[in-house]
Amino acid sequence: MVVVVQEWRPESPFEKRLQAAFAAEDLPVCLGLLRQAEIGLPVTPAAAEGREPTAWPTFTGGGRTWMAAYTSIDAMRAVLGDTAEHVRVVTFAELAAGWPDPRWGLAVNPGLTTSFFLEAGTVARLAVPSLVQERLAEPGSGPPIMQKLLRPADLYAHLAEGESRVSGYCHRARDVAHIATPAVLADALGRAHEEGVVTDEGSVNILRWRAVGLDLYRTPYGGVDEASRTAVAGWVIEEPPFVGMGLVPNADQVIREYKVDGVGLPHGTEIWELTVDGVEYRRAVYDGDLGRWFLVDAVPVGGPGGAA
Repeated sequence: MVVVVQEWRPESPFEKRLQAAFAAEDLPVCLGLLRQAEIGLPVTPAAAEGREPTAWPTFTGGGRTWMAAYTSIDAMRAVLGDTAEHVRVVTFAELAAGWPDPRWGLAVNPGLTTSFFLEAGTVARLAVPSLVQERLAEPGSGPPIMQKLLRPADLYAHLAEGESRVSGYCHRARDVAHIATPAVLADALGRAHEEGVVTDEGSVNILRWRAVGLDLYRTPYGGVDEASRTAVAGWVIEEPPFVGMGLVPNADQVIREYKVDGVGLPHGTEIWELTVDGVEYRRAVYDGDLGRWFLVDAVPVGGPGGAA
């Protein structure tokens, strides 16, 4: 059981704002502050020195497991004492990417008067807000650029059969702008095992478009069975390695994913090839007025994210 430390007073401006919102019982403001924050996970001295694996800092309460996190080292030491010397700092997105068990909850500042006990589903929604929520937060940002890796059958459907819709999982182009090679990109998205995603030449083909109708791009909260789906208040059940926290199944990457079902592609949608040399070539453009794909002369663009 966690003992509440009554005498601790925050010093940082962030923690003072969080405490004021907590005292006013303004939960939306509290969650909004936490969404933008970095939190600290206690690490044992042995793990910090590499003498043992880093473990999730957990405790039990109310018949369940909670992961302990703190908004500052001072907050952590107020509860754990001077023995708390090491901390792993993460964002909510980084935490969600490696979330170990959907049945666990997150305890932020357990032991302090300003504390929060969050369900895994709340952690997921703080880490990965919907595209609609992001647009409201950044009203001048313009339509997000989405992309999806294409298998040979997908490429044939678009270019040979004129397919103008997209289904399945996609992601934001800016989330993978730092990845410059096809094999690394496929692995980061959890698709390296799919036949044909990486071609015999070592390239990947990418469908890229500007999203309209943002409510059609649903964040796939869920799990691998009904119990894990219910634990995050989700709507999707998929086979492993699906994580259900709104992120690709790769704990080393923070890449948001979205699920669509037969969404129409807008005029100007493009197909790009990212080669093994890290160079992108635009291969085709969709003309929404004519309802046709047109092949284009390949003009190389260095690095991924060639479409602005």
